[in-house]
Amino acid sequence: MMKKKKFLYLLLFSLFVIACDDTKKEDDKAATDMDQAAFLANLSDQIIVPNYTEFKLSVNELKLAIDSFVLLRNQTNLDFVQLKLKQAYIVWQKVSFLEFGPAAQIALRGNANVYPADVTKVESNINNGNANLDALGNSAAKGFPTLDYLLNHTSDSAILQEFTDSKRGDYLNLVSNDLNSKTNLVIADWASYQNTFKTSLGTNIGSSKGMLINALNQHLERYFRDGKIGIPIGVRSSGIALPDNSEAYYGAYSFELIQANFTALKNIYHGSSGLGLDDYLVSAGAADLNDIINTQITIIESKINQFSGTMPDAIQNNLSELNSTYSEIQKLIVFWKVDMPSRLGVLITYQDNDGD
Repeated sequence: MMKKKKFLYLLLFSLFVIACDDTKKEDDKAATDMDQAAFLANLSDQIIVPNYTEFKLSVNELKLAIDSFVLLRNQTNLDFVQLKLKQAYIVWQKVSFLEFGPAAQIALRGNANVYPADVTKVESNINNGNANLDALGNSAAKGFPTLDYLLNHTSDSAILQEFTDSKRGDYLNLVSNDLNSKTNLVIADWASYQNTFKTSLGTNIGSSKGMLINALNQHLERYFRDGKIGIPIGVRSSGIALPDNSEAYYGAYSFELIQANFTALKNIYHGSSGLGLDDYLVSAGAADLNDIINTQITIIESKINQFSGTMPDAIQNNLSELNSTYSEIQKLIVFWKVDMPSRLGVLITYQDNDGD
């Protein structure tokens, strides 16, 4: 009698395992029904590489403007270099979330946009000369935030006077050359990595789809929600606002960067005019989730587009709406980080800071 019961238990358990395995296979099939190669090719050829190419051009134009300004310090050249800095900073928003492959190997984000700038370190480097920008202690003394400080931190007349010190011009060139060289390295590496990206199929760790979804989520959570909005409004400092921790603090165009960055995130989700993650969800039988995500994207766009002044002004005059914007972004994070990876068979591998 005991043997029969044991056999029956084993039979039921085996049927349960088979059923679960069949369900998993169906889920895996649903998540891969779409032409993944075409999806990756569209992202690579129509979005990622063109955006990197545009970024390279903008950084090179910025470098040339800085070269001209250092050689001839006048108001016309200062106006031009400030404009080129803003343009390059906006284009950076199109690639800042692509921290995988060549960008991850070079740590482009850490080299280009650690903010706020460490003003004390910047001034020390200027006075001492011959700074090694690859040193860990200089992570906040280079890139866009440092250029923003050097070119925008006070009145134009005062900036022109500061640059009569040749050491200041030397440091401006050093930071500009560093950003330009690291950008060129990433672009050059993408020439060969592009094929790797398009052929790394599947959903495993190391697959292109897995790396992309992880990179997008990490950026949305840490660098968009927290870096661009949460930290300046005091979410990570017990409600004490830190307006000077906002992006492009001295240039005073934080919201233009926020808007450009979110537009770029939306475009890669939609695949621009080709196959995107939205199509992947529909193919996986999650059209309802895609509808929810699209609705949330529209809500966030409406929230961030209402701001036109500076981040410090918004913190002072419209903090409640900034907090509301933060909350709406958090809702999208849940859809992107929990629901979307689950439906597409992707494992989130990066470690977050607060358990969201």
